[in-house]
Amino acid sequence: MQDEEVDDQADRLSNLPDDILLNIVERLDTACATRTSILSRRWRQIPAMLSNIVITVGSYDPELDRSKLTRGDVSRANATVHEATRSILEIRTASLHPIHLLCMQFFLGDGSLAIGQAVASAIATKMVESAELALLTHQEGRRCTDDDLLAYGLQFWSFLHACPNIFSGLTRLKLENLRLGESDFTKVFSLSKRLEFLCLFNCFAGILSVLEVEHQQLRELEIFRCDLERVDLDWLPNLTKLTFSCWTSHHDPLSFGYVPLLQAVTMSNTAVSWHKMLKLSEILGNATISELHLNFESEKIWVKPEGPRELSKVLHKLRLVNLADISEECDLAWTLFVLQGAPSLKDLCLTVWNRCEMTWDEEERKEFEFSEDKKDSGFRVGNICTLFQAPQSGCAKDIWISV
Repeated sequence: MQDEEVDDQADRLSNLPDDILLNIVERLDTACATRTSILSRRWRQIPAMLSNIVITVGSYDPELDRSKLTRGDVSRANATVHEATRSILEIRTASLHPIHLLCMQFFLGDGSLAIGQAVASAIATKMVESAELALLTHQEGRRCTDDDLLAYGLQFWSFLHACPNIFSGLTRLKLENLRLGESDFTKVFSLSKRLEFLCLFNCFAGILSVLEVEHQQLRELEIFRCDLERVDLDWLPNLTKLTFSCWTSHHDPLSFGYVPLLQAVTMSNTAVSWHKMLKLSEILGNATISELHLNFESEKIWVKPEGPRELSKVLHKLRLVNLADISEECDLAWTLFVLQGAPSLKDLCLTVWNRCEMTWDEEERKEFEFSEDKKDSGFRVGNICTLFQAPQSGCAKDIWISV
């Protein structure tokens, strides 16, 4: 009797309409959703109907610890991803259901070309509306040597040439730990015509290299720890958000060309003594943003105060400013120039904090050329109430401060 009741309950679930059954299964991750095909004949067609497919090395091997990987581990992880990709995408060849999102994450190197070719074949069917790709390297960023970066760059170059069609369908791309030539980045941009989001972590093209970015569709650009002399945002008509972190240039690390829709800029850097003090009016150029986030990593302030006349050209639409991780030793009076130069400002957040992980030994600070200029007399954290004085009569500004 109990077995009959269980069978009856299973039948009721299996007899649900396709759209309801699919809605239930799509709440699972892709790995679990595909396993439901073994439940009955009714369920075998469900994987061919999934609208979102997310396949990553971690989803099929939850015990994977990247910090302890061997080359054999990378090969096996990619083999698992390839088998999952092949089995899922093969059953889609005759399916009338489009793939709204195909998200892939795997390692460069052994097995990556086979995965790339399987994904490129799926994109070629025109049934994939949006594709995302994250390419991992064997070693994580801080563990990478110069030889590692060069080797990973060669692996990416091989992948790019073996699977160019995969880039034609990408809307999001994440790359890490690569040494490439300047022309290689240009190649990526030219192939990835649909790209809307790009994240580069620890990627560079040699000493004093310049990254020139021109792209029709790109909306978000994130650049972290890339050893570049300068990034030129030459022509990005749809760019709305930029995140730029950790630069080594002795000069202006950024230049803004044609970016008419740019709304939010985030910059963070642990500045040392030789880093240039940046003028926002010069860096932003013709960009008129509404949000500005600057993180000083508890070290030298790398923004130079300017007068209202210079700043109003670039900050007249600014609504939100976040000045984060200002050292406790800093004078805060310099922040008033933002209030004076941004007439439309509604919110200003100041975060005063000394990062525990930074070195405090004076000899080490001299060795790594950390600046001593952050110590200044005058306005200090104890006098923070003076910030609430409106710089202009009749100009109400809501200022919130986190200390």
